[in-house]
Amino acid sequence: MKKFALATATATALTLAMANVAFAQTAQAPMTLAAGEMTKAKESTSDTWITTKVKADLLTEKGIPGSDIKVETNKGVVSLSSTVAISDSQKATAVAITKRIKGVTAVSADGLLAGGAVKADNIDKSKEATSDTWITTKVKADLVTEKGIPGTDIKVETNKGVVSLSSSVAVTEAQKTTAVNITKKIKGVKAVSADGLKAE
Repeated sequence: MKKFALATATATALTLAMANVAFAQTAQAPMTLAAGEMTKAKESTSDTWITTKVKADLLTEKGIPGSDIKVETNKGVVSLSSTVAISDSQKATAVAITKRIKGVTAVSADGLLAGGAVKADNIDKSKEATSDTWITTKVKADLVTEKGIPGTDIKVETNKGVVSLSSSVAVTEAQKTTAVNITKKIKGVKAVSADGLKAE
């Protein structure tokens, strides 16, 4: 009799366990989908962050034409290309800087035109533009890495040290203030216009 009772109890426990597993799988299906969507969003933000960070670091590095190097990121793989010829040592420096960035899985520098040398007079002529480009990239990088503000949705434009911030999404007054304060701290910024930031 004891054996029968034990067998019945075991069968009941197994049935309940199977039902629980089936229920858990059903309940998890929507969660898995949501997690998948979140991963997609995280991935694109991560790629945007990497691109901005690489660009900022290339611009601040002396001796390489950072403003002439195009940066693209796809799932952590960074592709560097340029419209101007750069030397082999500049190419090596750009690759080394890119590899140091958190989240970079690989670097492709095939698009960098090697074999050239940057002329000093070209650097002088583009100093102001580079300065504005540098400011724009630095502001963008700092906004993207700041938690609590939609950095990837804020557009940054710089003209002679005057930075204009705008957004396609609504931001809170606190987020607007944070964005302005971050921008004001950047070296070379003379003034900040945040009229383009849509407040909630």
